[in-house]
Amino acid sequence: MKKTLILLLLSVLSFYAQGQLGYGPELGVGMSTFKFAAPTSPILYTSSSVSSILSGKLGFLIDVPLSRHLYFQSGLYVSRKGAERSFSYHFNDSFSEQVHQSVYANYFDVPIGVVFKKGLQGKGRIMAGLGGQPSYIIGGRTMLDDRLVFAGVDSNTKTYGKIETEKTLRGFDIALLVTLGYEAATGMFVRAWYSSGVNDLGISSEIIKNRTWGLSAGYIFGKGRNSNKDVDDLIDNTK
Repeated sequence: MKKTLILLLLSVLSFYAQGQLGYGPELGVGMSTFKFAAPTSPILYTSSSVSSILSGKLGFLIDVPLSRHLYFQSGLYVSRKGAERSFSYHFNDSFSEQVHQSVYANYFDVPIGVVFKKGLQGKGRIMAGLGGQPSYIIGGRTMLDDRLVFAGVDSNTKTYGKIETEKTLRGFDIALLVTLGYEAATGMFVRAWYSSGVNDLGISSEIIKNRTWGLSAGYIFGKGRNSNKDVDDLIDNTK
């Protein structure tokens, strides 16, 4: 594992020394939700639903050419994910419970994947990417609204709290990441993304998996991203 990381680092440094490494910021806005199944204990909830929340991401990427059209991309991002979820239990008219919870989780994301770019570098081109995205929770908050009816007595409790790993949600997640966008000759780009979490983040018997999608924009600095460069100086035209 250490040898692999060292080789990857040396490769990135080599591309940087040759002026072929692209790098830059990226900002995205989107929606987030859960694939969700309500807990079965200590109460077997009889119904559940989930709705999306506004989410986003901000970070820095590297763009390493592997061939004329294939690129390796990675980076480090801060993102927000979560959802609003409701679940209820109804035994009879004198005993029922309804729970509504809003979850806003903050993550460090490290996307790792390959991107295919159609056309020549230094010109506008369509790009499509596929990869994985390890993530770890770095904080967040929750709001829980619990309404209980027992023996004709109606009680309502609201609780606000911080997200704690392994108590609120499991800390580590990994997702499949798909992107599709357009890179301009100047290095500016826009792209849509969709990520589907693989890990079950639920505690105890509940099932929670992240789902996010959105639109982002950024700028890739580096050799060949400037449309004023001579064509012969672009890395995609070397022979």
